Amino acid sequence: MLHTLRAVSITAAASAALALSVSFAAAQDLETFTFMFPVESVNQFHPFYIADELGFFAEEGLEVSFQDAGGSSAAIQQVIAGNADAALPAPSAFLNAVAQGFDLKWVYSYQYANIFTLAATAESGISTIQDLKGRSVGVSDLSGGEVPLVRAVLEEAGLTSEEVSLIPVGDGSALTVQALESGQVDAYSSSLFDIAAIQSRGIDMVTILPQEAQDFPANGVVVSAELLASDPDKIEGFLRAVAKGVVYAAANDERAFAMAKEIRPEEFEDEAIAAPNWEVARRLKTPPAALAEEPFGTHYLEGFQAYHDFLRQGTEEEGALPTDVDLSVALDSSLIEAANEFDRAAVEAAQ
Repeated sequence: MLHTLRAVSITAAASAALALSVSFAAAQDLETFTFMFPVESVNQFHPFYIADELGFFAEEGLEVSFQDAGGSSAAIQQVIAGNADAALPAPSAFLNAVAQGFDLKWVYSYQYANIFTLAATAESGISTIQDLKGRSVGVSDLSGGEVPLVRAVLEEAGLTSEEVSLIPVGDGSALTVQALESGQVDAYSSSLFDIAAIQSRGIDMVTILPQEAQDFPANGVVVSAELLASDPDKIEGFLRAVAKGVVYAAANDERAFAMAKEIRPEEFEDEAIAAPNWEVARRLKTPPAALAEEPFGTHYLEGFQAYHDFLRQGTEEEGALPTDVDLSVALDSSLIEAANEFDRAAVEAAQ
């Protein structure tokens, strides 16, 4: 009897060791993939994290490392330098990089509404862009993705950089709140998430960004043309996993929220901020009606062209595009159809 139990124990141990060995070997077989976010936020980019949590990247043979680049321009620089396989920058940073001669491709559209906005405090009495003359506008950083948008909006309104000051005041932090409450700045431009954070602290903000600009596209997946040409399967697998994450989150909103909270609890501690941020994230990744029947990740060409033309206004020193960008080349749709080749019902029911 003891001999039998010992044999069973040895067999069980051997089986466990074999399982661990197989698991380790499988992990070793995964190809590493470095992905750069412009900012660190599970809330804002939850489909990516959920795709990782549910094993969608592993199914594509990838072990993904998510990193915070500290801004869209910095994220793109990491791709250009070969330190990252892909990034998720704002379109302004992407278009400026391409206009400067860097061979990059926008291969998947993730957010379809403008993530950046421009709002004034209700107390300021500012209701239009023209009202900003002689005033100060706060921005997250002078190299932030919202700056080209602000400069273009001011240019279109006939205002110069001498007439409106741009002051870096942080990304919706206590520094931003202090700048608005003290009157150091009369308006603020940054992401919708930063505006939501400010409003959660009791500051009433009024959006003054023109509706056309509110409809501009936001962040998407960018890779180097070289990597896309040399290893399209790697990019395709990554995009398919992302599309699965988007599908799952859209079909399981409450569960997705709970999962995101489990992944990074500290980001969800303040419900007054987490809940509205989640709504903003959901709204941003919802395709416009014109793309309702198109595959996930399809580019909204009309919105992109309008944004491109908008950014061509003003001077290069003010953040305007230095030259035209051929969107038919820069926006690459070659992998979008393949990225959507999966069982949607099975993904929606994933556990």
